[in-house]
Amino acid sequence: MPIDLDGEHLQLTDMDDHNQEDSVSVVNSIVKNEDVEVETRELTATPLKRYVTMVDNGIANKWICNFGCKSEPYTGTYSRIRAHIIGLLPGQKSQGVALCTKVSKEEREKMKKEEDEAKRVFGGCTRRTSVSGVPAVSQAYRTPKVSLDKGKDVSDKQILSSKEEADGSVARFFYGCGIPINVAKSPFWVDMVRAINEAPKGYEPPSSEKIKTSLLDQEKTKVDQALVLIKQQWPTYGVSVVSDGWMNVKNESFIKIMAVSESRAMLISGLDCSRDEVSHEFIAGILLKAVESVGAFNVVQILTDNSPTCKAAGRIIETTYPHIFWTGCVAHTLSLLLKDMVKSMHPCLAFVGNCYNKVKGVTNYLKNHSSSLNIFRMFPELDGFLVKKTRYGQHVLVLERTLRVKNALINMVLSEEWDRLTRGRSKSKMEHDTVRKTILDDDFWKNLRTIVTFMRPIWDLISYCESDRTCIGEVYQRMDDMFGSVKLALPDSADLRGVIQKLVAGRWDKMEILLYSLAYVLSPHYYSHSWLSSLAPGGKKRKKPHADPDVQKVYLDVVDRLVRDSKEASLVRQQLSDFVSSTGSFSSPQAIKDRDIMSALSWWHLYGASAPELYGLAIKVLSQCVKTSCAKRELATCEYILNVKKNKMNTGRAESLVYVHYNHRLLTRNREDYEGLYRNWDSLLTDDNLEVDVEAIEERECAVLHSNEVNSAQSLPFSTTTSAVSSQTSTQGSSKLPAAEIVCSKKRRLR
Repeated sequence: MPIDLDGEHLQLTDMDDHNQEDSVSVVNSIVKNEDVEVETRELTATPLKRYVTMVDNGIANKWICNFGCKSEPYTGTYSRIRAHIIGLLPGQKSQGVALCTKVSKEEREKMKKEEDEAKRVFGGCTRRTSVSGVPAVSQAYRTPKVSLDKGKDVSDKQILSSKEEADGSVARFFYGCGIPINVAKSPFWVDMVRAINEAPKGYEPPSSEKIKTSLLDQEKTKVDQALVLIKQQWPTYGVSVVSDGWMNVKNESFIKIMAVSESRAMLISGLDCSRDEVSHEFIAGILLKAVESVGAFNVVQILTDNSPTCKAAGRIIETTYPHIFWTGCVAHTLSLLLKDMVKSMHPCLAFVGNCYNKVKGVTNYLKNHSSSLNIFRMFPELDGFLVKKTRYGQHVLVLERTLRVKNALINMVLSEEWDRLTRGRSKSKMEHDTVRKTILDDDFWKNLRTIVTFMRPIWDLISYCESDRTCIGEVYQRMDDMFGSVKLALPDSADLRGVIQKLVAGRWDKMEILLYSLAYVLSPHYYSHSWLSSLAPGGKKRKKPHADPDVQKVYLDVVDRLVRDSKEASLVRQQLSDFVSSTGSFSSPQAIKDRDIMSALSWWHLYGASAPELYGLAIKVLSQCVKTSCAKRELATCEYILNVKKNKMNTGRAESLVYVHYNHRLLTRNREDYEGLYRNWDSLLTDDNLEVDVEAIEERECAVLHSNEVNSAQSLPFSTTTSAVSSQTSTQGSSKLPAAEIVCSKKRRLR
């Protein structure tokens, strides 16, 4: 864009071929004084532009060579001008323009010297020189000051940067620092740019020391203030203190503690426990601190996984605070149930483990083969049966996804290319033959179909409990329905049903169902006529929750633990009697009718005020969560932040940074405008049983790219006529290789 300075027109020119997007080319096109023109020529970063004439003021990047080699205009930036006038630089790719035939050898050498001088002054890819004491590398990205013969300086502030130059600087920040491109979708990025634009002139960004000290403290204070509105609801809805830990490949331990209320998960702390012995006393100490920070009177339960260490820690909490319950994660319990079925040595269940091991043998052979990448390119449907080991219910997912790609597996082992995958070692050939035999075995597929059929109800319940809905009141009944569905899937296998029933009961008892029993009794839907008149899966007649003998044994004891005052507890029991019998304040026809159509919390909010003591208890119990997956999200980010060596932060600063990072996410989800820009940024990739596991594929491709045989990937003996899906190989497979290379390089840096 031309700029007018006292009648002298200066033009900003893109210095793209010197990697100098921020450099400014000053060309005097009007001043007639020869001395000024010579001085300007010496200072310009694009000296070869004076040997061409720009068409239409260079708007369309069109120019005509002044030496008269061609009458029609050329199109292109300065790189093509340079290639046309003096030729290509050493190692430079073709610019699609011919060398000018009208320029003599002597003239071309002279112009090369001008170009070299411009590189020396303004910086370049081959040589950079410091100017006025400024380091050469930073000087290449600064706008140079240019003096004209009238003694006037054109300073950095006087020269306006074009939008393209600003965009280039922004992009360079992402590229140079290895920042994920998705950060550009963040609303915080938009807020930052807006704040910089509105800042006073000459604004200097804060130093790294200030960002990780005083500014971090200020932001944590602001986050605490913003979270007050959520914390004010804790006495009404109660809190579940959720804990989950993980260990990375370096055996470093990390723990996240969350406070969950109304399905809103607030991070209390994220801890690096690598230097501590993670015993049940240690975990109990962390949980007790969390309970005290939330307020013991607000906490209803401690929710962890079902490991013996966590269970022992929960017992310590229950001893210290009798009104707080320890509960195991439902999804983790069901995942362990699936594992029990796979590992069972009972004769009735032995075929499950046998079939699962065969499936793992097939997946491991394909995933670890040196030609893995080409196998999955040839048969792209196979991508769908790779599953992360960290997923709850991964056993049934592995089996189900294998069943879904049955046809692709059969086509693979019957293809001509399959015989060429054998390697020289006898062990590899034996594995190759075993995989082929397994895939062509009809009994294998029959058993696999049977296993998936009776495991599917368990997976459905895992998926239900892992959702964001508040479902503690439905878990008890859905567990019964799940076993009924399992029995329906095995109508002719009474012995197998008996074995599975024992496994289900064993895991269910270990999970501690006390709180679930009371939540089941307080769920209005299970007292509706439509539900009671229907049959449960398996043909079992339904009954009211309080009439279930197993529930009746425990739910009144739970009331006594939650309500410590004896008079209030007696009043709650009386109101509870009215609720389960639809009498007293709960006898209105509308309240009875709405039990069938309203959610439990909505019903209690509408009809519970007439029994305030029971209403408060019901709202607290029914608002609790049943999963620990909220503590699993963004584990890699938290691990990166908590790595004090990598980030050069002390432990306290790192924990503050994790606190601010996670709770900003929570606050954005509660904004009124969340469905706009915030929703776009906060979207999470779903990973259900029908989708490709991206992480597993990236790991597989990374392993292949590092194998000894990767260099021969393009010459592998794969025909393009073997399968109907082979025509898709070139488009689907080719797009994965660059991504895999990026993943591999990233992992090498992390190592």
